[in-house]
Amino acid sequence: MADEAVIDRGVLNNLFEAVGGDKAFLTELIDTFFQDTPVQLAAIRQALSMGNAEDFRRAAHSLKSNSANFGAQRLSQQSKELEELGKAGKLAGVDERLAQLEAEYAKVKVALESIRREA
Repeated sequence: MADEAVIDRGVLNNLFEAVGGDKAFLTELIDTFFQDTPVQLAAIRQALSMGNAEDFRRAAHSLKSNSANFGAQRLSQQSKELEELGKAGKLAGVDERLAQLEAEYAKVKVALESIRREA
């Protein structure tokens, strides 16, 4: 399945079990992820443009945790790397990494939309 490389279905299945197998609730969680992630990405971009390493770190941390919950391991790992750069105050030259993060989110969104339709 194409989304396997983007979404760890085992992690997503664990989330499904954690919500008691409630497909409607899982769909709501995915929808919330779709609402929150663009906000977090915008916050990362804004913090970068303002040189605010703490806000950058905080937004990257939130995205890291949220993506991990849905099994978006690569997105979570990329977010973790940005979080660590923010923690170290090293924001110079992260534009390309941020573009990669946004591209990975686009893949995750497509994969989760497909999974959401299955639910």
